[in-house]
Amino acid sequence: MSRRRLSQLATALALGGLTPATGPTQNVPAPVPVALKAVYQVLLTSAWSQETAGGCRNGGTETVEGALSRNADGTYSGSFVRRTELLFCGAHSAAARSCALTLVGQGSVVMTGVVMDDEASPSGRSVRATWIPAPGHEAVVSGACPAAFKDAMREMYLSTPHAVEFPLTAAGAGPRTERLENYAWTVELN
Repeated sequence: MSRRRLSQLATALALGGLTPATGPTQNVPAPVPVALKAVYQVLLTSAWSQETAGGCRNGGTETVEGALSRNADGTYSGSFVRRTELLFCGAHSAAARSCALTLVGQGSVVMTGVVMDDEASPSGRSVRATWIPAPGHEAVVSGACPAAFKDAMREMYLSTPHAVEFPLTAAGAGPRTERLENYAWTVELN
């Protein structure tokens, strides 16, 4: 091969590396996100395990219900009603004796939601919803457990933030109910 041919070949290869490749993956527009609803009616229902031990039951039920409304920045927020019956049976520490208690709570919670991409969702998006009890939320704890433990359970219930992620439906879609895979909740969206 002559030096001239090699030089032409080197030039062609060098220039070829500078030009963009064309093919089926080029010039394909990114998928356009489906429009989301301005307001979602949401009902979260606990799917907690229910266990019985020695005539005593661990478990209970909780619902969180309200409307998530879209904000100007694309997040969602709303005021929800939370209703709870929490059953505890067992020892709350290695040194404590076994006891049972029931916590009954009700009140408003403030929920906020951040929208995330989610390829498994019907709309391509899900929301990470976080809620915390609003001032005035109530809880009554009864049972045979020590007063200090009952007070701690009440305080935890009234102050602990909670979070869950669930798929969002597209604007115009009908109601959807789903048992959430990584959370002990069922969500109903409308």
